[in-house]
Amino acid sequence: MAASEPMTLDAYYAAALQRSEVVASQGELIVQAEERARQAVATMLPGLNGVGTFNRYDAGTTPSPPVTVPPTPPSPLETRTHISKLTVTQSITRGFREFATVRQSRALMGAQADDYHNARVLLYKDVVQNFYTVLSIEQDLRNYNEEINQNLERERDIQARVRIGRSRPSEVLNVQATISTLRAQVEQMQGQRRVARESFAFLSGRDATTPLLETRQAPSLEPLDVYLARAEARPDVRASQKRLTAAREGTTVAERAHLPSLELSGNYYLYRDDLYDSKWDTQLVLTVPLYAGGATESKRREAVSQRVQSELAVSQVRRQAEQEIRALYESVMFNLTQVAALEHATEAARKSYEAQVRDYRLGLVTNLEVLQALTTYQQNQRALDRARYTTQADYQRLLVASARKPEPTTP
Repeated sequence: MAASEPMTLDAYYAAALQRSEVVASQGELIVQAEERARQAVATMLPGLNGVGTFNRYDAGTTPSPPVTVPPTPPSPLETRTHISKLTVTQSITRGFREFATVRQSRALMGAQADDYHNARVLLYKDVVQNFYTVLSIEQDLRNYNEEINQNLERERDIQARVRIGRSRPSEVLNVQATISTLRAQVEQMQGQRRVARESFAFLSGRDATTPLLETRQAPSLEPLDVYLARAEARPDVRASQKRLTAAREGTTVAERAHLPSLELSGNYYLYRDDLYDSKWDTQLVLTVPLYAGGATESKRREAVSQRVQSELAVSQVRRQAEQEIRALYESVMFNLTQVAALEHATEAARKSYEAQVRDYRLGLVTNLEVLQALTTYQQNQRALDRARYTTQADYQRLLVASARKPEPTTP
């Protein structure tokens, strides 16, 4: 996208998605979780290995010959054996905990996918915040410049009146002081704009001077319960619930470690030169855990503690989600009320300023009264524009916080 082409919020987010290392890293974590789930399933499938052994050992000495033969000293006998075989191993059961392990891995894989979506949501919130911060600051700058131009017009008008003796020179100085103050405020806003624009360039990877375009309509709020009802669909809430499921399966795995395990193995010999000449053999192994120094029971207690911790995490995430939705809802409600009030106040201040200008030309009011009316009008205008952008930003965050959007727009 060219630097001169305006960028909407959706386009900004799409660019930020392509650039975000955090989101890309979360995507890699999904790949890792999927592979761990496959590894858990693989433990239930048979394994096939090719095995080759070469042994060399001292088997002792040869026996002494009969007495009729002149005696000879015993000699050592070196023995070599070479075995090549295929070995198949199939776990029949490990106390049935392997099934719980598979379910645990799949739950963790789902949780990681929700973490990925949550990372996208967090990025969207950052984009929204920066997008409306830039728009608000730039609108402030336009308002300040408009006020400066209005004061410059006042200065020219008063200077003309001074020349004909209808105004005092001090009135010109008052206007000039106001203009200087406004220009100092513009410089301060320019610094804030540069900081916000640098954040924009960092998030989007685009030129810092790229203009931004607001295309969204004014917010339309539904009842609070509608937003709260969507809290369970948030990716952070879903992830915590899936981690709780994984923790419960982990408890099952730890508890079933007390149960016996049964494994079947078989060998097919491709070559052997030892004392046996069989081509195959099988083995069924039953292992009954009796005592492991208390480690098995300790792991069970640890798994129970992790399950309790996951339950607490689910409760905390749910409460935080509801609190965030309520806070943003109240903020949007307040902002909408404030915008309506500021619209009336700004319109009234504008009319007051225009009336003061007319009365000044008739000599009915002083220059200070005109300047005060102009300042009040511009202050209301700036407050109105800021409230509008704040309302939009909070509304977008409310939609995401309540999962009203399935997911922010993808690239």
